Amino acid sequence: MTTLRENVMADCCTPQQASTSTALHQIQSTTTTTDLARVRSAGFRLLLDTGEPVELADLADAAHLGLATVERLVEQATGRVQLDDAGCLLGVAGLTVSPTQHEITIGDQKRWTWCALDAVGILGALNATGTIRSTDPQTGRRVQIEVVDGQPEDDATLFILGGYDGGNVTEDWCPLVNFFNTQRDAHDWVAANDVTGDVVSVSEIAADATAMWRPVTNPD
Repeated sequence: MTTLRENVMADCCTPQQASTSTALHQIQSTTTTTDLARVRSAGFRLLLDTGEPVELADLADAAHLGLATVERLVEQATGRVQLDDAGCLLGVAGLTVSPTQHEITIGDQKRWTWCALDAVGILGALNATGTIRSTDPQTGRRVQIEVVDGQPEDDATLFILGGYDGGNVTEDWCPLVNFFNTQRDAHDWVAANDVTGDVVSVSEIAADATAMWRPVTNPD
């Protein structure tokens, strides 16, 4: 956790606009190789469409890459992809078929995301109509956000952890990026957990989150 808690953020108790969210800009500044981007997009689409773990051979076919190349890329991306005990893909680019506290539904499809920001960005980039369901970690209360054509119809608060370094996203970063019903809940949780980052509203961050996931959902 230490590498992801660098003291490089503005006062987290000051609500941030999406355009000035330092934490979000740190994520946006990371780069991805062309082949890894192809694997990421192909894996995302397979998980979204099937709702089932994906064998790496099927992922290689969908990405139009050799199996050995995909295996190497997946190994190099440890902490940014999620595999099951059999070595099948469970999650990538924030989308997973393994249940988490952040559930998204699109029609009759139920999937999950690694963090709150993933949920907002994925539904936005898909221009999807659906529902985000999560839990406020400070109060234990339910958070529900209806999304229509990619746009959130309900507002909530989102905490984005600062100091993103491209490391183990699934273990070190995502568990701390959560939804809250109110900014007060978020600030209380941030103080109690001694973390640093930006507290923003879903409505403020939605456009930037959508832009982040566009290359994944529309790789062309």
